[in-house]
Amino acid sequence: MTYDEARPHIFEKLGAFLNRPIADADLDMTYEQLGADSMDMVALAFALEQLTGRAFEPELFLQHGTIRDALNAFFAND
Repeated sequence: MTYDEARPHIFEKLGAFLNRPIADADLDMTYEQLGADSMDMVALAFALEQLTGRAFEPELFLQHGTIRDALNAFFAND
């Protein structure tokens, strides 16, 4: 699965965790700026694993400056 294929699911899951719609620009924020906590990021990582069938380490969100950078790093391994 590519990022483009996963993108609607990512927006849906992240929006559900945060109880608000997610816009593309939101991905250029850190998870703290989005108002997410570490449990939200663990849940999103688990959802991505279920969606793609690949391991997603929640630490990627800490290792990269933005949500988008973390997702790009994950999908770059395709």
